[in-house]
Amino acid sequence: MDPYRLRKSPNIAIIGSTSLLGKELREMLESRGLPIGRRVLLETEEYAGLLQEFAGEIEITQVISPAAFDDVDIAFFTCGPEIMQSYVASGAKFPDLTIDLTQAGREGTVYLHGISDPRLLRTQGYFVNPHAAAIVIGRILAHLHNMFAVESAAVTILEPASERGNAGVDELQEQTVSLLNFQQIEKKIFSGQLAFNILPEPEASARTERRIMDQLDIILGKTFPKPAINAIQVPVFHSHAFSMFLNVYASIEELSAHFAQSPNFAMDNLPGEPSPVSVVGSEKIHIRRLRSTGQSPGHVLWAVADNLRVAAANAIQTAEHIMLAPAIEA
Repeated sequence: MDPYRLRKSPNIAIIGSTSLLGKELREMLESRGLPIGRRVLLETEEYAGLLQEFAGEIEITQVISPAAFDDVDIAFFTCGPEIMQSYVASGAKFPDLTIDLTQAGREGTVYLHGISDPRLLRTQGYFVNPHAAAIVIGRILAHLHNMFAVESAAVTILEPASERGNAGVDELQEQTVSLLNFQQIEKKIFSGQLAFNILPEPEASARTERRIMDQLDIILGKTFPKPAINAIQVPVFHSHAFSMFLNVYASIEELSAHFAQSPNFAMDNLPGEPSPVSVVGSEKIHIRRLRSTGQSPGHVLWAVADNLRVAAANAIQTAEHIMLAPAIEA
């Protein structure tokens, strides 16, 4: 790593550049105009030599290896969990500054931009990007708790197929086509028929719930009231949806005004009710149906967020903060 170049125009590597998250990250890096030097796109051997466009230039995909990280200042891991677990198991060295979006790497510093203490950031380190649902829940709870004391919360998370990567999206699509053509479905990724159905996915959901709870403990602090979390797999390609119950002493008007003050949230800028489809491409958390249960201090709300977008945005914001803070040292 070159500390001077890191703050001016860092060389970056995207590991898993053909994944859904990798593609989102590439698009966002290009649209935000972040100054970037050399770009390295890394994948497994089957994708080696693939030509990909990045920032208006054609890049050749290289094979993931420690040697490929030579002269790289920031490495974003967006690959699938199997690839990440294989890299960790190999004992290979990670780049000096790594931002892990996979939820499958080694332990590191969990960082949620705008909520986590920026003093955690260093020009060298292994930073874990929170699960997309943890980002949304963390932002909602922290934002409310800063003004009103949140006594308790319960969240039902509707998980999209894209949280299982390209394979999950492909299987949902293939199941849908097969059912419409009266053919047998395959179920390699999900435990059963997801198309036109909802699955409890006990093992996968339990892992997701534990991961989110652990990350919220780190982000919000162990003294923060722990929300009850229930994750359910739904037949949606992209975007998380959340049904939330909150015990917080505030009126609907106060809560609405408080959400409207933050650039992280959108209240009424979409036609109709925000849905997984309507929020694709947005970095904001879209909130509607904020209402009282009739028993103070109970409130409920509906929130939707593009899981790929919010995850990629937080990773880029973490990198930008490190780049733009010259006082940060390794």
